[in-house]
Amino acid sequence: MKNAYDYLNDVRMDFDIYDEEPITEEEVYKMSKISKTEKKGLKKKALIIGAAAVFAVATGVMAADGNIGGIIKTITLGNNIFVQTDPEAAHPLPEELYGRLYDKQGNIVTAVTEDGLDSLYDENGKHIDSDRLMEIFEDALGDEADFYEEDEADKVTWSSLEEAQAAADFDIKQPGYMPEGFAFESAHAYKDKEGSLSGLYVNLDYSDGNGNVITVMERLLNEETAFKISTDGEMEEVLINGINAVILNGRNINFETQDNISVSIHGGNIARDELIKIAESIV
Repeated sequence: MKNAYDYLNDVRMDFDIYDEEPITEEEVYKMSKISKTEKKGLKKKALIIGAAAVFAVATGVMAADGNIGGIIKTITLGNNIFVQTDPEAAHPLPEELYGRLYDKQGNIVTAVTEDGLDSLYDENGKHIDSDRLMEIFEDALGDEADFYEEDEADKVTWSSLEEAQAAADFDIKQPGYMPEGFAFESAHAYKDKEGSLSGLYVNLDYSDGNGNVITVMERLLNEETAFKISTDGEMEEVLINGINAVILNGRNINFETQDNISVSIHGGNIARDELIKIAESIV
């Protein structure tokens, strides 16, 4: 059974939502754990925020099938795959949804943009809101779109790196550099729906004491923990001490270490150069 925050697998993750929604980085990242995977396992989602979250399910299903509309660029780090898409492109929907979604004129919708999710209707001409849309996805796609609300009861927090390391199945990578004022606060992971905690995942939180948090998310890479994500924001490939890395929207950096650890650093509003310095101190 996979850990809760493994549900980046084959998911579309739009980091532009940092600017659009009054929510924390943790909530955004938990929200992005929506996916379709060909492997068996629990599909979880922590926080649903309107139509954007439902769109992540749709494009996540398509990503798994290699069917993403408007691809601009693809970067593979070795195990993890990053796809940049055209935000104006219409994405084809899974066939299971055909005949369930209509436009205002009564035509069956088989492809949709993210903005177009606000203009969907049922066969009776009734407007479909985001809650109803999620119900339709769950009914049509079954386990591929299983919305599960994760709360703080699912979160396991360790106050020291030693405690986190004891629970991990790999050697945790500790940054040697943090921006001025930031220091280790805690480590955490999430239980799955059955209450199990995997040692394949650990998050490290660094705080400046003023509500700003930098999270270093780590996972031991294998066939099941490798993931695919897509974004219609900016995607930049850089070298970190000779290792390929991907920066998303200047705020999130992702790379794989030589000893097979996937690292994602989420820095909120810290500068791109600071993200790179943190990454360089890990690799």
